[in-house]
Amino acid sequence: MKNTLLLPHPIFLICCMLFITMLTSCGSSKLITDDHVYFQNGTDTAAAPQKQTVIQNGDLLSMQVFSQTINQEQAAIFNINSSGNSSMQGYQVNDAGNIEVPVIGSVKAAGLTKEQLQSSLTQKLISFVKNPTVTVRFLQFNVNVLGEVRLPGTQRFQTDKVTIIDAISAAGDLTDYGKRNDITVIREENGKKIFYQIDLRKKNFFDSPAYLLQPNDIVYVSPNKTKLKNAGADPEKQRRTGLFLSITSVLVSAGTLIITALK
Repeated sequence: MKNTLLLPHPIFLICCMLFITMLTSCGSSKLITDDHVYFQNGTDTAAAPQKQTVIQNGDLLSMQVFSQTINQEQAAIFNINSSGNSSMQGYQVNDAGNIEVPVIGSVKAAGLTKEQLQSSLTQKLISFVKNPTVTVRFLQFNVNVLGEVRLPGTQRFQTDKVTIIDAISAAGDLTDYGKRNDITVIREENGKKIFYQIDLRKKNFFDSPAYLLQPNDIVYVSPNKTKLKNAGADPEKQRRTGLFLSITSVLVSAGTLIITALK
């Protein structure tokens, strides 16, 4: 009586391979839920209060002074970029909250809006420039976006108004592991760190004081449970699972080759 080699049925082998594929893909699959949807809850439309951006210590400002006359020479000394000094690109707000303006001296800037500083400078310049007009703008508006975003780091804007949506968009939006309901904005106010919590799923976040960002704000996106679970996975368990899948894959491949050779 001839010995017969009993081999698994091809259909069984195919099922094993499909099962292995499912196991390896389950760990990386992402479930999209309502937690990933922005601007839920509420249908009312309301104008969110727009808080003016406030100048802070360390900000770099541009100041352009013009005279409402044909004689602009009297204003030239106050315009740093046109003064021929290429090493100076603007007025830096020092630790005391002031900017140092030629002829005038120290001018309080920190704690004021652009419009308020413009008004203050205009009054101080009347004695030196006939019918002065002053324009102030931010030369640097940096926001640090960290955590579960696609492009973490410092985001730089050439504008005076930046919202949290602008910052997140510049950072490539949240990853699938970012918690839409747990975003922290860290802001320094009067020498203290203030923490604001933002929930992007709720429309009322437009009313938050942190909706309109301030220069040098930090926006941090917390990781969700899936990311934390993956980060804290047991390495030994992962090694055993990988080893089991590898051995099973080798056995299935070997069985397929043997069946093919015997045909």
